[in-house]
Amino acid sequence: MDTLARLQRLADKPELLVAGLMTGTSVDGLDVALCRIRPTLDAVPELVLGRTLELPAELRAALLAAKDAGVPALARADLALGRFQAEAVRALLAESGQGPVDLVGSHGQTAYHEHRVTTLQIGEPACLAQALDCPVVADFRRADVAAGGSGAPLVPIFDRLFLGQPDKGVLALNIGGIANFTALPAGSGPASGCEPVAMDCGPGNMIVDGLVRRMTGGKQDYDANGAFAANRRIDRKLLDELAAIPALQTPPPRSLGREEFGDAFVDALVARVAPESEAEWCDLIATATALTAEALARTVRAHVERSTQVDRVLVSGGGVHNATLMRQIELRLPGIEVASTASVGLDPGFKEAIAFAAFAVLALFAPPLQTGGFTGADRPVRLGKLALP
Repeated sequence: MDTLARLQRLADKPELLVAGLMTGTSVDGLDVALCRIRPTLDAVPELVLGRTLELPAELRAALLAAKDAGVPALARADLALGRFQAEAVRALLAESGQGPVDLVGSHGQTAYHEHRVTTLQIGEPACLAQALDCPVVADFRRADVAAGGSGAPLVPIFDRLFLGQPDKGVLALNIGGIANFTALPAGSGPASGCEPVAMDCGPGNMIVDGLVRRMTGGKQDYDANGAFAANRRIDRKLLDELAAIPALQTPPPRSLGREEFGDAFVDALVARVAPESEAEWCDLIATATALTAEALARTVRAHVERSTQVDRVLVSGGGVHNATLMRQIELRLPGIEVASTASVGLDPGFKEAIAFAAFAVLALFAPPLQTGGFTGADRPVRLGKLALP
């Protein structure tokens, strides 16, 4: 079957089985979401099965080192991740009893990102296309950068489609390695003509994860349920200084990554504070946890409150499971309901993977998207590149 006939056959199906793949800036695992999605995207995608797969230690190390390891190592990591992704989708299909998959949307791993200058996502989609015998859409950011945008955040496209509410202003907040949000005024949606305010607002779990790894000698990768930070002393002076760094003061469009809050930032923070006892380490983790909430609150006050009344915060990503962080957010956004996206039927752990499954459908069957309101692109763009079996 030729390419055009194959794509037309997909367009004619009432429902597609689509796999969405996401590895975030924390590089802590691969999220795979197997979804049923209508080509018209007139209903929230149905999550059939979602799994987070731990990255093999060698692959994770290669991905973390990719930016500085040189072109040969970067090229090898690109193919290694693509092959791992393909095996992950195969395993999920076998577990679910579903298949074959019609389409894959893969964000890939961000190897490098420089705001409004360049971006690079790796995880070769040809590996997926050949292994699964289906079209794959990947590399979603670069078309936006080519159009003058920052390439991120892109999930606001999904939020605008599915998370607006008729009678409440919603802040759709995702807390992965980096935290980002979409502010949706009451009544907003794809047909409203409303351009939401959307941006990266600051670090999510990235700094806390880095501190936990250093405190535990690599035995733990994250602060489970916020236990290390719970009921600990927050260094208010340090918190204010961190919240005032230039990267957190830029207006939208704002995109952030490991370049701002990765290992170099964490190493400098540890050198500055020099924690020795477990109590001192936990106090520093508590301060870093508070920074995520403080950066969010300051960004909302500076860039959202004048245009959008926020009644409800819907949280997704790994941060939703950190009870200490969720409490810090509630304290800094008084009078606003803070809840998981599970409250509206969307699994918080797989929201971004589901979004990139939906973006693959948009890339094939929708007109170019207007992203300028949150990335700064100067024209509508069709996000993603197509790899065929």
